[in-house]
Amino acid sequence: MTDLERFNLFWLCHAMTAPVKSEELYYYDARTKRFFAATPSGLFDMVDLPVIPPIATDLLERMADIDSEVSEIVEIPRLNVQDKVAVQLLFLSNFPGVIHEEALRLAVEKQRDADGFVLDALLDKDDVLAPMLPYWDNFKLKTIRFYLEKFTGLTGIVLRLL
Repeated sequence: MTDLERFNLFWLCHAMTAPVKSEELYYYDARTKRFFAATPSGLFDMVDLPVIPPIATDLLERMADIDSEVSEIVEIPRLNVQDKVAVQLLFLSNFPGVIHEEALRLAVEKQRDADGFVLDALLDKDDVLAPMLPYWDNFKLKTIRFYLEKFTGLTGIVLRLL
């Protein structure tokens, strides 16, 4: 996986694990082959820079037709709480008998509709569990790619991650 592909997948992971009720919406524009976010304060690119007016105006005009079959802009789907829990439990099932296994499983089952995954914080803050973090990141990105490929197969839009 290239650095650029990894960056794109981490951005998509952020987009797909945002709370379902979040005011931020995440999109892909097949015409420009770019991802962007829409917030109450405007449109932003993948590094949180504001999208400049000529491009922003074009995107906003085309977003008005997002529900049409010919739209080149699609909203990035979000994982609901049940999906987030399932992804994390599947990851943990690869490490039977890991230290704090039961505590991790219980924490995952209490996942709320919040940004990201519970495991992101748990593995990052515990020195004993920190060695699992690279495996979790890799698993998480592959899972996001899978969900995205499933979604793009339904919409007919081809996403470029490179």
